Amino acid sequence: MRPLQKNSTLMSTGALLVLLLAGCTGAVGNGGKSGNPPGTGTGTGTTSGAGPTGAGTGNGGVSSGATNAPGAAAGGTSNVPGGSSMPGVTNPGTNQGTTGGTAVPAACDGITARRLRRLSIREYSNVVTSLLGAPAGTAATAAITAEPSVDGFDNQAGSLFVSPSFQGDVADLAATLSSQVDPATLAPCTPAAGSPACLQTFIRSFAAKAYGRPIADDELTRVNTMANMGQDYATQVRLVVEFILQSPGLLYVSELGAPTAPAVSGQTLALTQYEIASQLSFMLTGNRPDATLIKAAETTGFAKPTDILGEAQRLLTSDTRAQDALTRFVNGWMDMSPLTDAPKDPTIYPTITPAIQTAMQQEYDQFVKAQLTGDGTLSALMLGTSANVPAALSAIYGSDLLPTGLDPTRRKGILSLPAVLSVHSAPDNSGPVERGLLVRRQLLCQYVPGPPQNALDKIAANPIDASDKTSTTRQKLEAHLNEPSCAACHATFDPIGYGFEQMDAIGRFRTTENGKPVDSSGMLTGTAAPDGSSVDGPFQGTVQLATKLAQSKVVEACMTEHFFNFAQARATVASDTCVINDWTAKFSQGGGHIKDLVLNAVVHPNFANRKDDR
Repeated sequence: MRPLQKNSTLMSTGALLVLLLAGCTGAVGNGGKSGNPPGTGTGTGTTSGAGPTGAGTGNGGVSSGATNAPGAAAGGTSNVPGGSSMPGVTNPGTNQGTTGGTAVPAACDGITARRLRRLSIREYSNVVTSLLGAPAGTAATAAITAEPSVDGFDNQAGSLFVSPSFQGDVADLAATLSSQVDPATLAPCTPAAGSPACLQTFIRSFAAKAYGRPIADDELTRVNTMANMGQDYATQVRLVVEFILQSPGLLYVSELGAPTAPAVSGQTLALTQYEIASQLSFMLTGNRPDATLIKAAETTGFAKPTDILGEAQRLLTSDTRAQDALTRFVNGWMDMSPLTDAPKDPTIYPTITPAIQTAMQQEYDQFVKAQLTGDGTLSALMLGTSANVPAALSAIYGSDLLPTGLDPTRRKGILSLPAVLSVHSAPDNSGPVERGLLVRRQLLCQYVPGPPQNALDKIAANPIDASDKTSTTRQKLEAHLNEPSCAACHATFDPIGYGFEQMDAIGRFRTTENGKPVDSSGMLTGTAAPDGSSVDGPFQGTVQLATKLAQSKVVEACMTEHFFNFAQARATVASDTCVINDWTAKFSQGGGHIKDLVLNAVVHPNFANRKDDR
């Protein structure tokens, strides 16, 4: 831990370090190697990396955010079960059948290993908001150095570890926020000067809200040791706040099971009732459990999968945060980043302004929300029409805006939204490569490796010349197919990306580029599904492409795999195949409703169980 800052409530820089370290032992950590980010090796249930305060490794060390899933490899993701393979695209095509939602073979059970998952910055800030109010949550988001998402999601356990930067940011934040606390409001007491009874009541209630469970006896001892350093009640309250805001109980969500459970390595271990409540709550609200979930956990209210199902249905129906969670899932599925992260060359696209980007984001958000709250299906996302077009986007849509709404022959589904087209394009051209990869990787879940170094060198030496007005972007890029080192891979995604060419880099429809006709004919391949269906074939423009993809069983399976990543907070591995097949079958049979992905997930054994790694 970095030395406490001058605004810290604490009198000793070493005291908090000792107490926090005391809370970082004994949970997991057989064979971990200090300093490595989690999930970078192979094996079964091993942990890696430093704990919340740089604790040691091996027995007694806390993992840096996750135990590795069995056989997980660095950066690896599995591909659509049962899909077809093609040159340059990895897709094993192993179709091992469905499980029916009951017991599955040990080699194909989809059970995540025991772990402590560090909260994402978003989740941490949400908890801080619940504890201290919205301004404190906003301060937390601003104070902690931003971290990149992985495969579109910010909750992936393998990327969430406690770096020195994160640790220092949280320590500074805790010191600042605790110094701003009004003890009389946060921990009111009669008498106003405070009392030991009031302090204990505050510690227990504040910690329970922060941890999503009652505070353990050893944790209570450490908090009291720190609180007793305060000379008065107000200082004691602030010390408690500073301690808990950076304690392991808040920074991590536990998926370890009951500490008294017998160790049986490799076998399924049930999560505790409080851990189940936290799993459900973080998936659907991004925060610690609400009072209803806590009450259920207190009374063994999650003894059966149907109990978990009922609470999931409650949250989906009555908690607006669940709607936000589904929106985050869609964003990750589409690999959407902020529009400000996809800048355009202002000399080529002077139309793009901050106001236009804001309008694009607004329209995208409203479209996704409308589809989720309406039909709520994959098909609706692929084929729905944007009905809330901000006035600022008239400069983008132009003649596509008809008296009756958007022209359905040009604009249909999420792939035709200017926000998506802008994010998935190049700074100075329409980005057929980026758009082809969007479909191949995100919608078909077919892994395409990055270009080899020699190809990167050639690209750097011969970039696309945006100033060349003698040819179209497609004509410039078709040179890929004439270059042996590029052809094999580019042949798998360029033909898809070319089908977007009627839309420029900021989502404007066009028929010409540089005075030449735009060729937006595309070719879709690699969509053969285990049931024999396929939507392979030629298409013209985004509407025809969206129509094909909406009918694809591979797209359904891919969305399911993305949801598995989202719900289990990790990349998929081979042993997840049966689970994904099962969820995909139910998703398809139910009409492709996004909420069914949630409901199928929470009743599966992998939701309330973990693989014992002890």
